[in-house]
Amino acid sequence: MPLTFGEIKSRTIVGIIYASIFLLAARNSDHTLLICLLSFLCIGCFIEFYQITRKSNKFFFKLLTPLIFIFSPIYCIFLIKSQFINGEDLLTFLILLIWSSDVSAFFTGKLFGKIKLTKYSPNKTLEGLIGSFITCLIIGPEIMEGMKIEFNINIYLLSFLIALSGNFGDYLESLLKRKFNKKDSGSILGSHGGIFDRIDSLLISAPLFYFILK
Repeated sequence: MPLTFGEIKSRTIVGIIYASIFLLAARNSDHTLLICLLSFLCIGCFIEFYQITRKSNKFFFKLLTPLIFIFSPIYCIFLIKSQFINGEDLLTFLILLIWSSDVSAFFTGKLFGKIKLTKYSPNKTLEGLIGSFITCLIIGPEIMEGMKIEFNINIYLLSFLIALSGNFGDYLESLLKRKFNKKDSGSILGSHGGIFDRIDSLLISAPLFYFILK
């Protein structure tokens, strides 16, 4: 379905505000703002998760899933910044690359998408996935060069892995929502959905990036 002006405007405004806050927290030498932001995201995701799964009576599923799929990735985001000398640059690199992947997948899928990837997430297309890969392979090396970051892994492989894991995290969150017949995790971010919807691409990519750095 073609993008409307209102949809583009809403997504752009919300995206700019969210990105500005996240990048400010990532670039700030003090960890306080990042801790506050991640705490808010973690609490918001927990609330949305339990709203999505409230009809489930599986105790261990509702206990372990948010710890593994929400708390651990968010904690890895904090570790990326706090455990490395150039942690601010590393976290900024991850955020910029993941958002590039998200934006390119969304717009490429909307404009050119024809082949559906899965019935669990009908808006995700093969064209969108390929668009995110190509974008990250182009932008990843540029970000690394511009920020003068060095990695012990080939930058093209790293960019591909981050794009792949970002899309996989998005897919897993979509799978969870479809299992419980939910379109969005919430509505706090307007057309972006809920908080869980906004950070789903970091749920796999953040732990992966952290362990690659280690």
